[in-house]
Parts: sequence; C-alpha cells; structure tokens
Amino acid sequence: MRSSTATRDIKDTEDGRVTDTDPMTQGRPAVGRHDHHAHHPAAFATAAASIASFLVGMDVLIVNVALPTIARDLGGDMAVQQWVVDGYSLLFAALLLLCGNLADRWGARRVFVAGASLFAAASLFSSFAWSMTALVAGRCLLGVASALILPASMSLINEANPNPRRRAWALALWGAGGASASAVGPLLGGLLTPIHWSLVFAINVPFCLLVLLLTLRVAPSPRRPKPFDWTGQTLALTGFVLFIAGVIEIGSLAVNSPLAWGMTAGGAFTLAAFVRSQARVATPMMPLGLFRVRGMQVALMIGFVMIFNWYGMVFISTMFLQNERGMGALAAGLVFVPSAFVTVFGNILGGRIITARGSRFSITLGLSIMIAGFLFEFLYPAPIPVWVIATGLSVVGFGAAITTPAAAGVVLASVEASQAGIASAMFNTFRQVGGAVGVAVFGVVATFLPTLTLALRAVFLASAALLALILVFELLCWRER
Repeated sequence: MRSSTATRDIKDTEDGRVTDTDPMTQGRPAVGRHDHHAHHPAAFATAAASIASFLVGMDVLIVNVALPTIARDLGGDMAVQQWVVDGYSLLFAALLLLCGNLADRWGARRVFVAGASLFAAASLFSSFAWSMTALVAGRCLLGVASALILPASMSLINEANPNPRRRAWALALWGAGGASASAVGPLLGGLLTPIHWSLVFAINVPFCLLVLLLTLRVAPSPRRPKPFDWTGQTLALTGFVLFIAGVIEIGSLAVNSPLAWGMTAGGAFTLAAFVRSQARVATPMMPLGLFRVRGMQVALMIGFVMIFNWYGMVFISTMFLQNERGMGALAAGLVFVPSAFVTVFGNILGGRIITARGSRFSITLGLSIMIAGFLFEFLYPAPIPVWVIATGLSVVGFGAAITTPAAAGVVLASVEASQAGIASAMFNTFRQVGGAVGVAVFGVVATFLPTLTLALRAVFLASAALLALILVFELLCWRER
C-alpha cells in the first residue's frame, strides 16, 4: 500500500495536482491503514516533527546575533566565531546519512526521541560553556542531536500521513517550523543576548521537553534490520569534516595556505572515495540509484542552493547590521521580525498551492520569488538602508517557505516507504552542507572584501545567479518528462 502511495505522489510531481486514486483511502480519513493511528492521532506526530524542525532551524541561526557578545566574553577571532556556527552545521551535515539509516533500521520514533534528549543535554552544556573551545564542543553535540532529529521527523510525518493531501499539509507545517525558525532565531537571539548570551542555548530545553511529551502519543515506528556500512560512514564523516574545515580555514589562515587547501582537497578526495564505495557494497548507506530519480535530483539541488544562500545572507547581514551599522543585538534581531511572519504565512499558503497546483508549480513560483528578493537588494543603491535588508529577507523567506515543503514532498514521493529515512537524510544532508559551506564561503568573502557592504552585495548577486541556474535546471528537468 505504501508503494502505491509513492506512485500517486510521483504522478503529482509530473501532472501538477495532488490526487488520491487509491480506493482504500479515497473519501475517508487516512487512518485506516494502520490501526495504531486510531489511538495515536497523526496530529501528535506532525506537531512533534514541526516543533523539532523549528528547534533545529532556530539553533542554526540564533547564535549569530549573540556572537559578538560571546566573543567579548570568551574571546575568539572571525574564524573561531565561524566555528561556533559551523561546528553545529558540520556535524549536523556529516551525520545525517548515518542517522537516516538509523531511522530506517531502528525506527524513526526511537531515533527521534534520542535526538531530542541529546539536544536538551547539549543545550544545557553550551549554556554553561566556560571557554570558546567548550562552546564549540557543545555546538558540535547539538549538531549530532539535530542529525538524529531531522530525517526521523520527516519519516514520522510520512508514517503518520499516508494520504497525499494530509502529507502535503503536514509537510507545510514541518516546513513552516524550519523556515520561521530562520527568522525567529535572530530575533530571540537579540532579545536574550542582552540578558545573558547563555540563554540563547538554554531556551532550547523547554522546546525539547514539549517535543518529548508529544512523542509519547506517537506510535512506534517499524524496524528494518539491515547490515551497516561502516566504511561508507567513516569516509562520509571524514570527507565532510575535512572539506568544510578547509573552506573555513581558508578565510582564517590565508587564501594561499597549503594547510587550508590541503584539508579542502583531502575532503573532496575522501568524499569521492565515499561515493565510489557506495557502488560496491551490497547495502549502501546512500543508495546511488536515488540520484537517478529526476525528482531527487531537483530536490537535492534546490535544497543545497537555497540554504547556501539563506545562511550566508543571514550571517553576513547580522555582521553588517552590528559591525558596520553599529546596531545592538536586539535592534539587529528586530530586523528579522517581518520575515518570521512572512515565512509562516508562506508555508501555510504553500500547502494550499501544492494541493491545488502541485509541487512543480510551487517550486517554480518559490524560486522565482527568491530571485526577485535577492535582485531587489542587490540593485538598491548604496548606502543600503535597514528596511531594504528587512524587505529582502522577507521576500526571500516567503519564496523559500513556498519551495521547501514542495521539495520535501518530491523527495518522499520519489522513494518507497522503506527508503523514506535515507531519502530524507540525503535531502537534509545537501541542505546542511549547503548551509555550512554558505557561512564558510561568505565568511571568506567578508574577510577579503574591504567592507561588509560590498560583501553583502556579493551575497545578493551570487545568490540570485545560483537560484536562476537552479530554476533553469528545474524547468528543463520537468520539460523532459
């Protein structure tokens, strides 16, 4: 039955509308396929997954506003501050494939609970950090917890919402959590940092407790025992760590540093070896056949570029507002308020657009809106006023809010239910690697350009160009079908 659901959803991505042609589910709520849904409503799984998505997304960016204050208390130059951000993103991205496999192997609910519990513990550790080294360690633990949470959250939604229409709405709420967190994070950082910077980490604990309480009402997930690819995971983790660390250190050591470029090249070589190893093992942790699925190709490219642009823009915008415009942490955080409301509205509207017009139309519309937002900011004459940054963030966030749930839906529609965890992990791996590389690359840009204004304009132009390329790629892929 689950494979027929996947087939129906693939029709959605091709024909442009969500339809439910299965006579077993048509005309009644999608609770009859599994008896446990009658006793454990899908609403609890969707709520837990959406709040967890918000929590994971918020923790990526809430620390940005607090970084100048943290650096004054604990020390650290630009490279160390980047590690506070990228220590989280690095482990998050590097372990997603492993955790996606664990979600399929051990059950999504079990992995989800483990991730939420670790997230609470790591947040408390970070809030009591006594040095920058301890804080980076705490952020790395938070990255591990997020890697456990995110693919499992998508699998929970997939299990609890077998009906395509319900799944579209659930994914819209899940996307609303992550997208709104990107804007709420800097705002909360601005509100909490003047009290004490440790609160930007302690605020996570109540959210974790709420998620764990909701998960008590979620049905146990199926377990699918299979061999574990130790070689693949070792190569993937080593490759991601070396590559992203090398990009970060290029900005710290110098663009001609042999050590920095050596780490980057070593990471790229190791990741290539990882891909090669996946073609040779009987049970790969990242099935290469998924890359041949057109929907996965589109979704993975979109996920990488969108988060690369967004995280890079938020990182440089925060530095610009505080270091070049002289704004305080709270004032800088308030600049992100409009985009917080807009992204929530965009995700709700995005769910309606997906059900009415399909994923293909939603992705095209969302990418076009994002390009318009970046071009507006780039073309506005200097000096760049604060309202232009706030408006641009809102327009870009609105487009991303429409695009993200549609892309996530394409991922789940492109695979069998037994591969939902690893497919979700691949999608989120591309997103988080994009975010980590985005902060690293644009941090390098900020280091070498004479002013943050020029760095901000470079981010706007590069982001618009990359999204335009992805839009053309997406349109060509759908035309071929």
